[in-house]
Amino acid sequence: MALPEPDPGSGPEPEPRDGISSKLELGSRLRAIRLEIYGQHGAPMLALALGFSSRAWLEAESQGAISAESMLQFLVLTGAHPHWLLTGEGPTYQRRGESI
Repeated sequence: MALPEPDPGSGPEPEPRDGISSKLELGSRLRAIRLEIYGQHGAPMLALALGFSSRAWLEAESQGAISAESMLQFLVLTGAHPHWLLTGEGPTYQRRGESI
């Protein structure tokens, strides 16, 4: 079965993202949220809230690798906006009552 042709009026196709740089960008955004909410030395507190060791959380920040379940917990705990975490665009945090 062939894929449908893209609608020419729908705009340009998004550029494919390099998996490594995307993960590093995600990690840096996870770190930015952690620093803003928990401060420079708050990694142990966030890690504990998410069920991580401090070392495992710092590795997640540096590598941008986090399980789906942990990501959902992070979103709920911090109020971070999923679109911002993924792209770095738009609001950093969700507004109360905002649906995604």
